[in-house]
Amino acid sequence: MIIGLVNQKGGCGKSTTAAHFAYWLSFNGSVILIDADSQQSSSTWISQLESVKIPTQAILDPEQLFETIDTISDKYDAIVVDGPAGLSEVTKSILDVVDLALVPCQPSGLDLSSSSKILQLLRHRQKVRRGLPLTGLFLSRAVKGTLLLKEATQALGVDPRFPLLKSVIYQRQ
Repeated sequence: MIIGLVNQKGGCGKSTTAAHFAYWLSFNGSVILIDADSQQSSSTWISQLESVKIPTQAILDPEQLFETIDTISDKYDAIVVDGPAGLSEVTKSILDVVDLALVPCQPSGLDLSSSSKILQLLRHRQKVRRGLPLTGLFLSRAVKGTLLLKEATQALGVDPRFPLLKSVIYQRQ
């Protein structure tokens, strides 16, 4: 399975979630993390783990992303792709190769508005790829019990193509 974390908005939790997701998946099979974000945060975090060794590869070129995933897809049980902020050619390439797109969204008006742009791109890709990538939205960096969290929960997940996942990543205080 190839899983991509994507959103136009930076700072919404893509890299953090990609690193943690790759770590979790490593307990159930072989996994590689592809870091397509120029900041390279997720691959840096993964490389510093001492308890488990997860291979990483930094890829910032859309063609190289296609070629690499095509080459390695049979070698790993899971490939986690950490996408960049923005709607670049790299992001579009990620959506062309992943089976599952996870979209983190912070519960704020700016983030909800920004997320609509990646969802528009996902709608297009799902038409072209006949339903793929499957997509799940989730709230990240949320503060428990706030009106923003309640409103974001109501606003997201109204489109059945983009369900709001039950898991919420809360902001640590």
